[in-house]
Amino acid sequence: MTAPADLAPEPGLATPAGSTFQPTAPRPASRRRLVRVLAVFAALAVVYGVIAAFIGGSSDGDTSLDTTSPRPNGTMALAQILGHRGVTVRAGDDVATALDQSTGPVGTSPERTFVIVHPGRLSGPTLSRLSDWVAGGADVVLVEPDTTVLDALRLPVRTVDAGATIGPLPPGCPLAEATAAGTATISPSTFYGRLTGDTAATATFCYRPTERAAALVVARPAGGQGRFVLLGGSAFLTNRHLDQDGNAALALGLLVRHPDLEWVIQRRASSDPVDGKGAVHLLGPGFWLTCLQLLIGLVLLALWRGRRLGPPVPEPLPVVVRAAETTEGRGRLYAAARARDLAAEALRAGLRARLADRMGVAPHGERGAVGTVRAGGVVTEITGPDPGTLVASVAERTGRPAMTVWTLLYGSGGPAAPLLGPGGSAPFPGPGVSGGPLAVAPEPPELDDAALLRLAEALDDLERQVGGR
Repeated sequence: MTAPADLAPEPGLATPAGSTFQPTAPRPASRRRLVRVLAVFAALAVVYGVIAAFIGGSSDGDTSLDTTSPRPNGTMALAQILGHRGVTVRAGDDVATALDQSTGPVGTSPERTFVIVHPGRLSGPTLSRLSDWVAGGADVVLVEPDTTVLDALRLPVRTVDAGATIGPLPPGCPLAEATAAGTATISPSTFYGRLTGDTAATATFCYRPTERAAALVVARPAGGQGRFVLLGGSAFLTNRHLDQDGNAALALGLLVRHPDLEWVIQRRASSDPVDGKGAVHLLGPGFWLTCLQLLIGLVLLALWRGRRLGPPVPEPLPVVVRAAETTEGRGRLYAAARARDLAAEALRAGLRARLADRMGVAPHGERGAVGTVRAGGVVTEITGPDPGTLVASVAERTGRPAMTVWTLLYGSGGPAAPLLGPGGSAPFPGPGVSGGPLAVAPEPPELDDAALLRLAEALDDLERQVGGR
């Protein structure tokens, strides 16, 4: 009985041809990991799309009320109609520049209309110049001015709250342009009311959703030949709404009074805008969307590089060892090696350095001039203060014999250096040494633990007897 032909051999078993079967499908763990990664990226894409739509808004934001834009929120249709009516339309992006480029000073060329978008970005002096032009007979149309602009112009108008108004509104005023246009869809975002107690200018309020609120105001300063036109909304000027109701008639009636029209979209704020908004408010949604993209890119880059580098590995901090522990450890090493001679020399060397500091002896003599010491069968060169000077100073301070001090500091097998005798004149050699200052004495008998302990106590007594400086 044979196995079915469509059954694959088990992994690791050789086939009749001698090959080994290798699975080609990904392992379940790898497949699950791939699904999780794709799900995370999909979620990030959805979140990014929602945030981009919320921040970015419409792509027509930069072309709003632009006379060269055919988009729904542009005003190309209105500009073309005005051109057919004999009005020269010039577009600009700075009111101060437009005023400087206007023909002649105030009074010589008053036949002009200014349409200003974002009037809150203007400074007080620029608004004062506009008032001078209005006094000379020019018309200034302000799109959605706020209270700061109205106060700077000293108009008898204030902003009021009338709620959202959608749909056409009747004129409701005796203004000739509004009466001729009839119902219009202004879609205002700002409403205006009368400011009582100010008679310096007269104002006509039109398209009023309530008795105390209006979407369009025409204000004439006292003694002035021109006028200010305040628009609470600009939807009726756009390509999308120009052909609805009486929007076209109202727009043309307000803008065809003079043969020249300066259409200025104030894109940059002045150094001291009346609305108090700085350059941060002018960055626009595109800037913040770009920042969001960079932030997401940096986060993804950090995750990618972090995974390539692996998880953080803890690193042990350096161990701080007390000096006493180091000394005890070295002592145990000496004890394990039975190096009592080296231990004795370490005790003597430490005391010699301390005594030299206290006695004012030079801490380091000429290398090799001190002598040598034999410890454990090894001859070691001694470095440190001059033996003769140090021993003489200690002997004088303590009153001990120089030979006793010499034996304690250098041992009986220490260097044969000259020492000063009593009175400091006659030198004499070291103990049991002949042959000059650099000769090496015969090797002393080996120390035991008891002798090493007695040496440590004797050195301690000598140090206490010498005392401080």
